[in-house]
Amino acid sequence: MIHYLLLPVLLLITVIVQTAILDLFSFGWFSIEVSLIIVIYAGFHLDALRGGLLSLVLGFFLDCLASPIFGLYTFLYILIFFLAQIVADRVYREKPTLVASFTAFCTLLEGLVIVLFYRSFFGADILSAIPKIFIPQAVVMGLLSPLFFKLFHRFGVFLHAEDTQPAQRI
Repeated sequence: MIHYLLLPVLLLITVIVQTAILDLFSFGWFSIEVSLIIVIYAGFHLDALRGGLLSLVLGFFLDCLASPIFGLYTFLYILIFFLAQIVADRVYREKPTLVASFTAFCTLLEGLVIVLFYRSFFGADILSAIPKIFIPQAVVMGLLSPLFFKLFHRFGVFLHAEDTQPAQRI
């Protein structure tokens, strides 16, 4: 039960670390989005209700802290979550190459949607940012995602572990 109360706090800490600290390591070229990897992991391993709520909360936190268009990341993360659920039903989801390629695809999809939203809301033509920012970000996210999946799997098993003991004779 404490897991469900602690999860929003951990998600908020993740978004704060992602927006504040991880941007320092990328030297402003691209960002390492751990939150996107969490959403893809939720799409592969959680049911629609829990994963959808996790994606909604994570997108909301990211919208509040980093997005000039409110609702952009909430929309993107729910879209990517349901796309990951569709893919997870049809493929072997533990294969590292699939995880890496799907994460890279989702990162490029996110970048394309951000470019389209910026063009439609602000009139800003940032199409030139795709080869300079979003493609290197997709490569880095694709390389890091299998490592994060293993970490999340171990963390998830730890949270959902039960004390299983053999039945005692009465």
